Amino acid sequence: APAAPAPPAEPAYFTNSTSVVQQFYQDINDGDYSDAWALGGDNIGGSNYAGWAAGYDTTVGVSLGTFSAFGSNQVQASLSAVQSDGTTNTYEGTYTVSGGVIVAASIVQTG
Repeated sequence: APAAPAPPAEPAYFTNSTSVVQQFYQDINDGDYSDAWALGGDNIGGSNYAGWAAGYDTTVGVSLGTFSAFGSNQVQASLSAVQSDGTTNTYEGTYTVSGGVIVAASIVQTG
């Protein structure tokens, strides 16, 4: 008898707020801006996808440090973004996650 077809893949759903923010920046580092947009870029990056994605044109990579209390929807983040000219921009602030997506952010450049 032929094998039963494999069940459809479950949609990706992240189990905590920190993993949502980590995946958001992993998508950016991978150049997968559409997935990052879907994880909340559309909520924090304005209404213009092309302009938001173009904002990463000179970013070589982002290193992320995060902290959130167990069960919290708030993620404290510190970011280091290496630019194509060799400089590094640093940022700190918080992300708010709800329903597996980033719904708000308060991030300021610190260096």
